[in-house]
Amino acid sequence: MSTTDTSRLARVLPITQWLPTYDPAWIGPDLLAGLTVWALVVPEAMAYAAIAGVPVQYGLYTVPLAVVGYVIFGTSRRLFVGPSSTVAVLSAATVAPLAVGGSDHYIVLTAVLALLVGVLYLGLGLLRMGFIARFFAKPVLEGFILGLGIYMVVGQVYKVVGAPKPSGNTVQALWADLTAIADWNWTTVAVGTASLVILFVLSGVAPKVPGALVVVVLGIAAASLLNLESHGVELVGSVPTGYSFVPWSGVTADQVWAMIPGALGIIVVGYAESLAVAKTYAARDNVQIDPNAELIGYGAASIGAGMLQGFTTTGSLSKSAAAEEAGSRSPVTFLVVGALVVLTTLFIAGVFEKLPEAVLGAVVIHAVWGMIDVGKLTRLWRAHVPDFWLALGAVLGVVLVGILVGVVIGIVLSLVLLIHRFDHPHVAILGPDPSGTRFEDLERHPEARAVPGVLIYRLEAPLIFANADVVMDDLWSRLDAAGPRAVVLDFEAVYEIDTAGADTLVRLHDQLRGRGVTVVLARTHGDVLDYLDRVAGLEVFGPGAVFGTVRDAIDSLAGGTRS
Repeated sequence: MSTTDTSRLARVLPITQWLPTYDPAWIGPDLLAGLTVWALVVPEAMAYAAIAGVPVQYGLYTVPLAVVGYVIFGTSRRLFVGPSSTVAVLSAATVAPLAVGGSDHYIVLTAVLALLVGVLYLGLGLLRMGFIARFFAKPVLEGFILGLGIYMVVGQVYKVVGAPKPSGNTVQALWADLTAIADWNWTTVAVGTASLVILFVLSGVAPKVPGALVVVVLGIAAASLLNLESHGVELVGSVPTGYSFVPWSGVTADQVWAMIPGALGIIVVGYAESLAVAKTYAARDNVQIDPNAELIGYGAASIGAGMLQGFTTTGSLSKSAAAEEAGSRSPVTFLVVGALVVLTTLFIAGVFEKLPEAVLGAVVIHAVWGMIDVGKLTRLWRAHVPDFWLALGAVLGVVLVGILVGVVIGIVLSLVLLIHRFDHPHVAILGPDPSGTRFEDLERHPEARAVPGVLIYRLEAPLIFANADVVMDDLWSRLDAAGPRAVVLDFEAVYEIDTAGADTLVRLHDQLRGRGVTVVLARTHGDVLDYLDRVAGLEVFGPGAVFGTVRDAIDSLAGGTRS
């Protein structure tokens, strides 16, 4: 096979990049790491199934083909893709309006949603739409994740205290839980509280110990030995050993259509979250991640989950980190996890029938607790107040309105942030430093001095329809204050211009020429010059109006070569 054919195959099947070079000496470390991740995945997958609104065994069904799909088509060798609390709650929010939770129809719709998400992922990957991760600005995504963490923690409180399941938004649900203290089952409270204490203590003093598996084993043992069910503690109930699927029937085209907005929300949030983890490991390992190939990898994982009637998946930082800490050498680790989950489903799934629901609730709370990082809001407040308010808006959208509406609010706020930054570009008035070799921002460098009679105006943003009028208003205010005989427009940081920007620039030139003020351009990128020439014609500015450096422009103006 030629080098070109090999490269093409690697792009289509990234697994061919590493599998042929797999070192047999890695089998031991990969098996051990796989066992470690399995100990985390099994209890958390069941807990996330409860979040998604399906029986706990479907959390196990989600894993095997999902990890296989991503290992074959994904480009990160460190990323574990499988059940996730984030997309589980988005899945529930999408399916809940269409079917009764836990019913056969609900299970099928959840699986269909996973397939739909997978197909959309694949389509976006083939269309090379990897840029969709930018639909959520980072401050808004952080706010959304914080809100989602609060939402999920509050959503598990009723299980931990044995109260009736509340309704309403997050605030209303929390209030209902707290005011229903008379209905709390104190044995359940003891089980849930003990589980939380064990989980947080183990994560603090022995982080390599699979705390979720520990509390699940202890919970099952306690339920069996102490007959907790007779004390009012809710148990998971029937968990069939082996694969037990519901009929693929009853799904209508209208229902699939109704799930598309939720599927797109899952993709935007799941892709942004997964790609961030993959890029983090790639940067540390000094390797490249292909965002478009990642879309295909996540699509293959979601389709694999849906084929076994699981729910949609995403990348997991905690599982990826656990694999690395356990000595994982390759993605074979995750294939081991998938195989162990299959064995768990086939042979020991039935033992989870005695698992208290309070333990599952505690596992979820502990798993998502790290999402509730209020310190990120504090940092945004100190760094950039508008970013803080956008992040807070995303938090409140999730907590006060709902998950899917929160996704829409997040996207809208991201667009608002983008427009705000275009609409408020940074500009600087430049002057030479004492050596005369550099031109610096006069506000940031007091030692620099303005050039007499010349205003050197630097724009650090695209000059487009969203900010053309704002930029010109700012420039005119500075012109009126300075009254220069010439203006040098430093366009080194202007990488884009559109018709509105070009027309505004020509209008500025014509108006200043009427006042006897010369306008020249400096350090202008070729694409911007070409666009100006096509739209307005550079001859509008006169001969010799474009200079390679600010110094050249100043020397030309001082020499009188411009009139």
